[in-house]
Amino acid sequence: METNQQQVLFTGGHPILNVKNVVASLDYYCNTLGFQDVFHWSHEDTPPWTFAQVCRGHFSVMLCQQAQGGPGMWMYLDLASLADLAALHQEYQASAAKIIQPPTDESWNMREMLVEDLDGHTLRIGAPRHHHH
Repeated sequence: METNQQQVLFTGGHPILNVKNVVASLDYYCNTLGFQDVFHWSHEDTPPWTFAQVCRGHFSVMLCQQAQGGPGMWMYLDLASLADLAALHQEYQASAAKIIQPPTDESWNMREMLVEDLDGHTLRIGAPRHHHH
């Protein structure tokens, strides 16, 4: 690459998940996992939707019906604090989210929780553990 050239930078990015049913996934992400519906779409511009985007804070994900990828994707989501992780765990228990692993202290100085969506995609949600010596 030329040294006098500015590198082109990405302005954003969103994983695209292959889901069986966008309408069902939208419901789960919005009503169980607390995401907002950014947009939903179909060729006919009427339900049932075949593509959607949802977000929560600075993380967003696209949902594509039976296309663009395969099952079992993992996404890492960062939280600011252990208190946030504890609060999110409580929220997800109350909304009956599919919690695969409750908040667990890991050897790499993180506390992490695993949550699955309807299609077996995994949200790996972590917060830093600070050690005081």
